[in-house]
Amino acid sequence: MVRALGWVGVVGSALAIVVVLGLDATVGGRHTRGRELRSATISEYVYTTGSAAFVAAVLILAVASAALLYGLIRAGRVRLWSAPSVLMMLWVVALLAIVAFPKHNWVTGPSLSGTVHRYATLVAFVALPVAVLLIARGRDSAAVRVARWLTVVGIGWLSVLFGAIAIGLVTGQRWWTLIPLGVVERGIAGFEVAALVALGVWLAAPTRRAPDSGPSPARPRSAAR
Repeated sequence: MVRALGWVGVVGSALAIVVVLGLDATVGGRHTRGRELRSATISEYVYTTGSAAFVAAVLILAVASAALLYGLIRAGRVRLWSAPSVLMMLWVVALLAIVAFPKHNWVTGPSLSGTVHRYATLVAFVALPVAVLLIARGRDSAAVRVARWLTVVGIGWLSVLFGAIAIGLVTGQRWWTLIPLGVVERGIAGFEVAALVALGVWLAAPTRRAPDSGPSPARPRSAAR
């Protein structure tokens, strides 16, 4: 059961990445507000012919993440009420909120849906890497090491996003114009979801057991002198 949940996490997370890459390849060349869709945020696809594929990808990722978390809890690798578990739950809830509250065109003014979508995206981008690093702490499996390094790279992309937000707050500029937002968002999402794939591989891997050497042979009695 635990290994099956690990494979659900692997396949679902990988499928979400493949769907977004497919959207970039097929729909991403179209223009919206003067730029190609593949240069805009991933959520822009909800307003294209690829809307159903985008929504499906996010929902599949949410289900895969929930399955992975459940598997980690069942395997005893994460406690139910612990920081990694709560952060993974936040990640899943944020993904559902991203679908329930679509991206908004801020040029037309603020909106509740756009505000919720923006904060849900930020929560998702922050909660997942912290959860992965906490889960990986003190573990030396090859898959866990890969997950850790993928997360570190994802945090590097995330720092670019938060750096632009900070500069925008200080200077009053529109922060999303200071960076290639679509590239940065894909860097964050791609590496963070790839870290989920690595965690799934770790959970799905067979547990090594010490070989059974059988009962110890009886010690010969010393001969009577």
